Order: sequence, then structure tokens, then C-alpha cells
Amino acid sequence: MTTWNLMNMQRHLLICNGATCMGAGAQEVTQQIRDEIRKHRLDETIHTSRTRCNGRCKDKCVVIDYPKGTWYSVQQEETARAIVHENVEETSIIYSIEGGERARHDHRIKGVEKYKKRKGASKQAVLFVGHGSRVEAGNEEVRQFIQQMKALINPEIHVEACFLEFANPDIEDGIHLCIDQGADEIHVVPIILLHAGHSKMHIPAEIEHVSEQFPDIRFTYGQTIGIHDEIFEILKTRLQEVGFDPQANHEDTAILLIARGSSDVDAKADFYNISRILDQKLNGPIVESAFMGVTTPTVEQGIERCIELGAKKVIMLPYFLFTGVLMERMAKMAESFKMNFIDVDITLANYFGYHPKLKNVLLERMEQAMDGSSTGMKDLENFRKYVAEHGYVHHHHH
Repeated sequence: MTTWNLMNMQRHLLICNGATCMGAGAQEVTQQIRDEIRKHRLDETIHTSRTRCNGRCKDKCVVIDYPKGTWYSVQQEETARAIVHENVEETSIIYSIEGGERARHDHRIKGVEKYKKRKGASKQAVLFVGHGSRVEAGNEEVRQFIQQMKALINPEIHVEACFLEFANPDIEDGIHLCIDQGADEIHVVPIILLHAGHSKMHIPAEIEHVSEQFPDIRFTYGQTIGIHDEIFEILKTRLQEVGFDPQANHEDTAILLIARGSSDVDAKADFYNISRILDQKLNGPIVESAFMGVTTPTVEQGIERCIELGAKKVIMLPYFLFTGVLMERMAKMAESFKMNFIDVDITLANYFGYHPKLKNVLLERMEQAMDGSSTGMKDLENFRKYVAEHGYVHHHHH
């Protein structure tokens, strides 16, 4: 490693290169600051170092000016270059030294206390993680659903809901909300149907990131909904709502079970297993599988397959938890299919939504996370091994 002669150094800029800041452009910020230093030939007086997480992830990207003691939030190139010349606008300052004391600027959140000293028994919190939707109605459904579940959970356990993407609070904010309520045990439970990249990688990444900031907090991780007996009861209910009698003979009826779609082989295998089990639980209809994206067969291919097999009636059965963009798209598809296949009765069933049996599944997943029997802990372990071998770049946005 290089050993620099820093005798003439007057300032040391510490640039956060932790996971959150890197995801928000810390590499570019580092290059911009160093370019500005070189351009003005300030290399001997200003030294830069890249650091790990500095604990102000909400203010990403973070740069600390030592020994001045000013912390900056850098979200544009102008701010990065202005730091070199110490003429940064006040809105980009997180902390400054005023009258010999560190002052946090009013527009910056306080954050949570690090290494809180706790008295008495540990306090538990459950953090339910929804996927999140660009359609706010879907996010509100999740919030309302978890609000209803609180009545079924020990009132001494704090309960929060958060989202992987597209909605607030995100997972990190959700964890902070639990810590703010005094929790030192946080059980993270994904509200996700199939076990794929989100549950294997993205949620574990968020847990691992925050656990580095709060090593005194104990985290457990629950498993996805997966293949569960109650799921088939929910699906049968949604079929009954559109006039399907599970006890009657349905030789000319097809059920097209439709999932979001994933490139993950485990998720696809589980979905095909669910289709197979559903077929066994019903009386004679054709049961086919399709996906809204990423993989095949597509919904169009699924409809055509059902008709090729002789279906006179096709029920499109969404394998979705809550509403969102894909449900809106599926409704438009159903109308288009009705126009294109006028001799076939095409019906769109409802998604899972507020079904009481979904609460039973999530309560079971919560209890497994709390008592240590959840397979989610293996996911955390597998994620750590993966990062140790391959590193990790978090970019799952749709």
C-alpha cells in the first residue's frame, strides 16, 4: 500500500463508500471530489479517504470534512465540488460545529441512538415487509391488512409494516421505527408469495446492512408464504366468488393460474407445484400456469393453451397478494381476450386481498421467525456466504 507524506495536509475528506451510499452514487461523488482537488492543485493540502458506513444512510451520500467537523449530504455534483472550496449551501449540511458544539441542522432527522442501554426484559418487534407498488392503493391495502393483524398479536410486541420498493417506509426506515419503540429483537417477516430474489437476496441485504449499524439488536428472518394449505383455500374462495363450484364437474372449464413471473428456478418450481396441487383439489377442470412477465408461458400463451385443450370457459386466477400495476394490466388483458375469443367465456377472479386465511399464514411465519424454526435464517446465512464469495451490488428495481 502507498504511504503518503501528509505533512502539508490541512483537511481530510472522508467519503462514505458504505452499501447505501454506493447505491446512491458514492463512487461518482468520490471521483468528482478528487477531480476538483486535482484541477486546483490541492493534492498536498486536501487528502481523501473512502470509508465504510458512517451511520447517516438517510443523508446519502455522506462526506465528512476533518478536522473542521462538518458532515455533508451530497446528492449532486455541484455539492461534491463545492466541498473542496468550503462553499457548500447550508441545505446540504448535516452537522456543523457551532460554538465548540456539534449542531444538527433542523431539516435533518435526528436518527436513532446507537448502542442504547436497555433495562429489564428485551422488547420484541415484528416488521412485515410488503413488496410495494406504484399503485398507492396496493400499498394502503398492505398497511390496513397489517393493522388488522395487530389484533391477533400479543400487544407487548410492536408491529410495523414496510416495503421493499416503490413505497414508504422502506425496510431500513421500518427497522428504525422498531428501534425507536425500544425493540432490541426484530423479527422480519416477508409478505411475499414465492421464494426468489427478493426473499433470498434483497431483504437479507437490508437486514445485514442495518445490523452493521446496530450490532446490539438481534434480528431474525421469516420465510415466504410458499406452499401452504391455506393458500389453496383462498384460491378456492376466489373461484367460488366468480361462480365456480369446487364440487361440480367442470370438464369444459379451464383455470389459468397467473403469477408475477420470476427467473428464479425455485420460485418457478414452487408455482408449478401449486398449480399441480390446485388441480388435485378441484373436480375436473383444466389447470394451466402463466406469468405476467420475465418468463414463459405468457398469459396470452396460457389462454391459447386452455382453448386448445377444449375450454369453453376460462377463469383467470391471479396469484397476487394485493392490487397494483399488474392487476390493472391483467384486467385490460381480460377485456382484450373477451373481444378476441368471443366463443369463450373469460372471467377474471379476484386476488388474495384481505382473506382471513392469509392472516393465519403470516401469523405462522411470524411465530416460526420468533421461535427459530424459520427457514429464513438459512437465507441470511446463504446471503452472507454469497457476499463473502462474490460481493454484492444491490440493484433489483423494476
